Amino acid sequence: MVSQEQRENAFLWTLDALKSGDIAVPIIARDFSPEDWAFIFEGLPKDLRFELWETLSEDKKSPILAAMRDDSREQLISLLSTQNLEDLALNSSAEHLVEILDVLPNRVAKGIIKKLNPEESGLIEEALNYDDDQLGRYINHDVYTVHKSANVGDLLNELKQESLPPYTDSVLVVDDANHYLGQVDINAIFNSDTTLSLVQLAEFSDRVLAADMDLYDAAEAVKSSGRSMLPVIAKDGRLVGRFTIKDGIDVFQEFYEAQVSHMGRVSDEDLFAPVFTSARRRAVWLGINLVTAFAASIVIGVFDQVVSQVVALAVLMPIVASMGGITGSQTLTLTIRGLATGQLAKSNLRALSNKEVLVAFFNGLLWAIIVAVITSFWFSNPWLSVIIGFSLVLNMLVAAFAGIAIPVFLDRIGIDPALAGSVILTTVTDVVGFFVFLGSASLLLI
Repeated sequence: MVSQEQRENAFLWTLDALKSGDIAVPIIARDFSPEDWAFIFEGLPKDLRFELWETLSEDKKSPILAAMRDDSREQLISLLSTQNLEDLALNSSAEHLVEILDVLPNRVAKGIIKKLNPEESGLIEEALNYDDDQLGRYINHDVYTVHKSANVGDLLNELKQESLPPYTDSVLVVDDANHYLGQVDINAIFNSDTTLSLVQLAEFSDRVLAADMDLYDAAEAVKSSGRSMLPVIAKDGRLVGRFTIKDGIDVFQEFYEAQVSHMGRVSDEDLFAPVFTSARRRAVWLGINLVTAFAASIVIGVFDQVVSQVVALAVLMPIVASMGGITGSQTLTLTIRGLATGQLAKSNLRALSNKEVLVAFFNGLLWAIIVAVITSFWFSNPWLSVIIGFSLVLNMLVAAFAGIAIPVFLDRIGIDPALAGSVILTTVTDVVGFFVFLGSASLLLI
């Protein structure tokens, strides 16, 4: 097992070596998992990726590509020739190849599938029938099965000749048509009479997964099952593979990384994606943000006479907007986390709202007093202190409420709250903050 620190050190060592023209990799790399290698490649500039890629053995390449983020995988594949891709496909498992085919042009993907043997091409075509958020697309076919006619003694003799796949705590019993009949715990096998039929030992519990179920739901199911794997069943009852606890962890990691990435509006973007590609993607969100900024500017424009007469207002305006923005983003982050983990639902939404509004009120009161005192000494205007104190408290209360309401609303209408929530929240806190602050000033100071 390679630690995070060892992986980061190996990355720095590899980067320095490649820059100096030495394509050797550190000795510790022989213990790298595909995920470790993916980490290395995603941190390398585009021109160095291919140099390192060429040093790897063919059996390592497919798992590494499958472990990489979509954008990084696409960037690396763009450096490979069609022949390289065909060679890669012939050394890939079905589940790894599905990940790779997703980012290939249709013409190239179809050509590769045609060159596979009938069994592998059948598995690939079946996987591609499912959507990219369904379990059937990413089934692990490395599963140990036994025929219903076998007994315990037959299985024990077979196990002496071959090893079980990783994350296997049971063997799956099937019939001639590969229909799933149940599973037998490994411990039960070793403690049973050798003449006993495996069908008699098998348990057909409800701990099975449907191939068309949501991938995240499948990860939740295997996590809560207490088992290292669960069988995956097609609609016709055929056993099509398994889903392991490691597969589930990978799904969770990818999901949460996506949430964090979306909060920065960079999605799954490769570190070294082409400049034009990155600029085009981010321009959309910059444009949306510009529209919201104009909304805040319009509010300020309504009170331009007040600002021109009381210059101190222009100095203090950013404080009101900033404090509201921070308060709202804290609540927004908490809410998105609750939605992502499934811990936030209708039953506890009101309780969270009450708690966050109270937190905002007490924090708002504390900082309103501090800012009001500073303002009083700075500008010698008690009314200005009252205005900014009142504006801070009200804007922070609105920000806390918006920090919950916005992501919940976006989630219900099918928009990723991590992607759009912060943009809308910024507009709300700026518009409300400026309107309350300048509106109060126009009433009390002019």
